[in-house]
Amino acid sequence: MKHHRRVPTTNKMGWSSNTLNELSELFVEACAQPGITAIDIGAALGIATLPALAGGAHLIANDSSQQHLLELKNRTPEADKAHLTLMPGRFHRDIKLPAESLDLAHASNVFHFFTGRQIEQSAALLQHALRPGGRAYIIAATPYMSTFEAFIPTYEARVQAKAPWPGWIENTRDFSTHRLLSNLPKSIHLLDASVLTRVFEAAGFETERCWQFRRRDLPKSIHLDERESVAWIGRKT
Repeated sequence: MKHHRRVPTTNKMGWSSNTLNELSELFVEACAQPGITAIDIGAALGIATLPALAGGAHLIANDSSQQHLLELKNRTPEADKAHLTLMPGRFHRDIKLPAESLDLAHASNVFHFFTGRQIEQSAALLQHALRPGGRAYIIAATPYMSTFEAFIPTYEARVQAKAPWPGWIENTRDFSTHRLLSNLPKSIHLLDASVLTRVFEAAGFETERCWQFRRRDLPKSIHLDERESVAWIGRKT
């Protein structure tokens, strides 16, 4: 059995895993279709990019860390490098993509580092860049982790009050002293199925599947109730 190992990201945006989570695995499988062009948002060291390239897809690897992308390129087999494009920058702010130029998009554990407005901007950019029928694969953290267990009553009260962004935490240390905060930014946006579905459907996507679950590479120290992650798959209409 493969040992799950995580490497801290150089930009303090969590960790890069050596194990494909369940949502990323579905993205990689879709990339094996003939003639696919896709983007991996927050590609880090290439846990999804590299097998997607191996499946024959043309991949744009985006990350806010140039260092991550250079390491990803070094890890890419020579035979696949012609199909790899590196695109550094914050996705919602720095990235420009031609209209209807992509078949698939993937963002694993990225959107919970964005504000509500930045998530809306990212959904709009994906709607612009994907071809009709193109799919987006998104996975993010939810409030239902032991790390942020103290935040859950606040989150659930916000949901009851119909707050648009109930999982936004301005200062993580107001709710947690977990050691894993050392490699996270000050603010985090814990998401859920309702928020992702609302944002992407408003941007012009049709939700195909959305579910909350415990991903296979999640550290045991943050397990809570098997709702620690939320995954969303949708199609541009």
